[in-house]
Amino acid sequence: MIRFLIVCLFLLVMSLGACSDFSNRDAERVLEGEKVYPLTVEIKMLCNSDITVREVIEKNLVEDGFVTARLQHNKADVGDALIQFTNQAQSYLLPTDDTLKSFHIQRVKVADEILSGIRNVEISASGDKAVVDYNTEYANQTPFIRLYKQEVEGENKRRTFFTRKDKTWTWDGKIIRMPR
Repeated sequence: MIRFLIVCLFLLVMSLGACSDFSNRDAERVLEGEKVYPLTVEIKMLCNSDITVREVIEKNLVEDGFVTARLQHNKADVGDALIQFTNQAQSYLLPTDDTLKSFHIQRVKVADEILSGIRNVEISASGDKAVVDYNTEYANQTPFIRLYKQEVEGENKRRTFFTRKDKTWTWDGKIIRMPR
């Protein structure tokens, strides 16, 4: 009886493997086709905050010439930006809508997140769903990466989902950040 179960289990695993026509390379191609990566990683800098002023000074962004910051200010300065971006920082500034600008918030690029490899593709028993685990890493880091609150060294683990429709795999559009 145990031998029969082992043979059945072996045949089941083999048959699932045989119908798995969605490979690591296929997952990469779909993600590239959907233009998921490279992904621009950004921060939103609150340019009228004393806390942000201290951070840009501590992280040497003032010293390195990317921003100017007013640490000393008075009541007349309320509502004015305390941080100004220099010409050296212009290539890192992202388009920012008028609503954010009215609050002195600027979107700033800190890096590109790129796909570094697929770790695992798991196909459902029905063969129409796939869970893909993969790694990304940060590339093209800008000087503003110093203000980014998350870990930037090493690889990031991500998970996403695909659905098979009419013999074509499509990305479900959802990315889950997994613990490092």
